[in-house]
Amino acid sequence: MDRSLPLHALPDTGETPAHTRALRLIAALCRVARADRVVPVASAHVAGVSYWNLGPAGLDYLEELAATGHVRVPTTLNPCAFWPATPPPWVTDEDARLQARVLAAYEAMGVLPTCSCAPYLTGPAPLFGTHLAWAESSAVTFANSLLGARTEREGGPGALAAALCGYAPYAGLHVEENRHPRVGVRVNADLSPPWRMGLLGAWLGRALGATVPLMTLDGPREPTRAGWQALSAALVTYGGPVLFHAHGHTPEAAAFPTLPHQATVTDAMLDAEAARLCDLSPGDRVDLVFTGCPHGTADAPPKSAEGASPDAPWTLRACPAGGALPPAAEARRLSLPGGCPAVSPLPPEVRAVATDSAKAAFYLRSRGYRVGLADAETCARISETGRWPHAS
Repeated sequence: MDRSLPLHALPDTGETPAHTRALRLIAALCRVARADRVVPVASAHVAGVSYWNLGPAGLDYLEELAATGHVRVPTTLNPCAFWPATPPPWVTDEDARLQARVLAAYEAMGVLPTCSCAPYLTGPAPLFGTHLAWAESSAVTFANSLLGARTEREGGPGALAAALCGYAPYAGLHVEENRHPRVGVRVNADLSPPWRMGLLGAWLGRALGATVPLMTLDGPREPTRAGWQALSAALVTYGGPVLFHAHGHTPEAAAFPTLPHQATVTDAMLDAEAARLCDLSPGDRVDLVFTGCPHGTADAPPKSAEGASPDAPWTLRACPAGGALPPAAEARRLSLPGGCPAVSPLPPEVRAVATDSAKAAFYLRSRGYRVGLADAETCARISETGRWPHAS
């Protein structure tokens, strides 16, 4: 049922200064999208939580809103740089204080400090057909594709404005006809290791651009939930849409006729994608191993195996807020509860990073790090040796 309203049905001013600013931003976003209607949203998910992304001006903006604003729909929070109560050892007290101020501003507005890029795991998953205002690209893609909810990839301020007033522009993937697939893709590859789904997302994004695909998966094994998360994260990161359909896997796929396969993806093509995303050569030093992108469960990295190199790299696993830090004896193996190394200060000696996430590889490379992309088992071995492996 269409629940959208004419834009002029929204008041020009709100009950508080923050509410007024939210209404005016939503109206401005409607004009940008050439939308003359808004839609009520069931929830919001806000990005722009790391102080290193926001900076002083972003923090001032949040604290101004927090003075009079309170969210009107359930609202969750994307990862910050690190949990300020348990900061990693390379950050300063001032770093922790600034990150704590960001979280305090959001909490004052009633935002839940979940600090996870997977809000569908930290709370009730959105129902099919519900309209959302989510900002995290991987979560937007997962919600649109795997859950059949409806959300644009909002910017952080837009998602927060929607949370404060309860409405989002009725445009983009909120509208039925924009959700139709436009290209058929056959995937004849092993997609059971989650990192291979990330490679598929990277390939699709580069090859198809923003065209919504309808996939037929003909590989030997089924993807896992972590694999679907990896695909959702990588697809948009590498230029793809925040929606895909897959026969037998996504809830809207059955509503569309089968499209001719305009591309076939094979294991060899995914292998080539992995090589393209790797900057490291056999034997190169690895300074940091990063897993947990997107967030899964709040578990810590495994303890060191007997005989691990004394020169082992830092090992970080990102997870939702609430994950426990490992004991002091494992000081170079840390969980990063509520955080994400892609938006966080890293140890100053880090130059090369190994990860099992195609999305993380993109963002770490954009920050100037040399990156190696490998499966989780290889990353675990690198966390012991500190070296990029030779080909088997």
